[in-house]
Amino acid sequence: MYKVMIADDEWIVQEGIKVSLQNHFSNIEIVGMASTGREAIEMNAEKHPDIILMDIKMPGINGIEAIETIRKRYHQTRFVIISAYEQFEYAKQAVELGVCDYILKPINQAKLIQVIKRAMDDIDEEREQRSRMIKNREKLEQVMPVLEKGFIYSLLMNTDFKRELIKYQDIFEIKKEKAYVFVLELFHKDEDRLSTEIKNDLLYPKIQNTIKYKCHCAIGPMIINRITVVVFEDHYDFEYEQRVKAMALAETIIETINDSDISLKIGIGSCYSLEKTRNSLEEANYALTKINLENVLHHNDIFEQDIENNYTYTEIKDDEIEIIHLMETGQKEALQESTNAFFEKLRTKFSHDTIDSRNIILELMVMVLSTSYRNNLNESEVGYSSYLNEIKRFDQINQLENWCIRKISSISDKIQNKKNSHVSNVIIKARSFIDENYAKDIGLNDVSKEVSISPQYFSTIFKEEMGLNFVEYLRNKRVEVAKELLRSKEYTVKEICYQIGYNDPNYFSRLFKKLVGVSPTEFK
Repeated sequence: MYKVMIADDEWIVQEGIKVSLQNHFSNIEIVGMASTGREAIEMNAEKHPDIILMDIKMPGINGIEAIETIRKRYHQTRFVIISAYEQFEYAKQAVELGVCDYILKPINQAKLIQVIKRAMDDIDEEREQRSRMIKNREKLEQVMPVLEKGFIYSLLMNTDFKRELIKYQDIFEIKKEKAYVFVLELFHKDEDRLSTEIKNDLLYPKIQNTIKYKCHCAIGPMIINRITVVVFEDHYDFEYEQRVKAMALAETIIETINDSDISLKIGIGSCYSLEKTRNSLEEANYALTKINLENVLHHNDIFEQDIENNYTYTEIKDDEIEIIHLMETGQKEALQESTNAFFEKLRTKFSHDTIDSRNIILELMVMVLSTSYRNNLNESEVGYSSYLNEIKRFDQINQLENWCIRKISSISDKIQNKKNSHVSNVIIKARSFIDENYAKDIGLNDVSKEVSISPQYFSTIFKEEMGLNFVEYLRNKRVEVAKELLRSKEYTVKEICYQIGYNDPNYFSRLFKKLVGVSPTEFK
């Protein structure tokens, strides 16, 4: 149904339009008829018509002024101007204001019907578009938690976060300049593992809704007993002000989720530009390890003590990065030594705190999995989807350590095999291209482009795999072909020179003699 209002100072014009519309349209309701611009404004506010037929020349407030007033509040209303020939310039002005059409007096019934149909089509299109937008929004709301988890995973797994951020900024409508991370950790009192996991699953939606209500953020999944949250933040001139705000938010969350059977701790990182959010994540995790009696701790409120004999979080991160480097470079013995040393340091530092030790081991395994992704290992090769369940099975910390050592070694081996396989495939493709195009004027750039590798890297791996560089391989290929052509005795030396890609017969003869030991004319 379409609601229509008629505004004209002539009663006979109002009635004529009303009768014409009612005779031609069964889906139109005439919601009102106004004789002045003021009446039109007041009636519009009460009736909210879809279409208004507005006479330009009316007592008091004219049609143009009435349209301007109504437009300020009701953007979706369609206006059709009614004007006499001498008011045509006003009609053009109204069209510039967004009026969809105009009708000249005396009103032609066919023209009136045509104009109203166009207005109704515009309304239908807008309604359909609005309906699609609502449906799309509903769909987006359904998948938003999944997208948020993907966003957090990309942060946790140390992927190319800048590239991921560009995609998510638009999806999450991120208008803020900065962000910080807080990590929430749950502890259940006097519960076995199964009960804890069930309670965590039940508690997660409440925590999620509480945090969402308090701030604009992205919330990750619950991993073991931790939830990672990225809070999008405005710029603050003073770091202290932002820190106080973040602390207040964390304390409010803990108060809201108050449960006598649950202990909550929140570690908070500093506020950074969006692309450096990972720095805040590392700080938040570190703050968690330093929480003692308090429930909330900001990284910038940490005061280091007894650091001389302490395995600091910075040192832990350095060792983790070193393990990842050794994995990717395939230094097996060094990897084994570094991994064993890493776990020995953890045992010393967290001898009475297996929870912190587990969390750091989990962090290392997230980095290991990220490394497997980066090196194109898939699920069938790594089996990463079962890691979380495997980790949960281990009651003893030494069992978890041994499992991690095996996984790190295994994934490192698979990375090296993948690299070797990749190089071999690249070289096979490169050789095939050279063998097919040796007679053309091809260079290193042409071949590297064919295999989608930079010229510098291609040159290196080609030499390593083949034992000779690209120029030497191409030269040898051409000479081998020349030898076959010379044996056939069908072509002259000069013709063979051109057929294999050289332009100078004298150069070809010298090269041939250098490689074969005899000149082309002496070759048999």
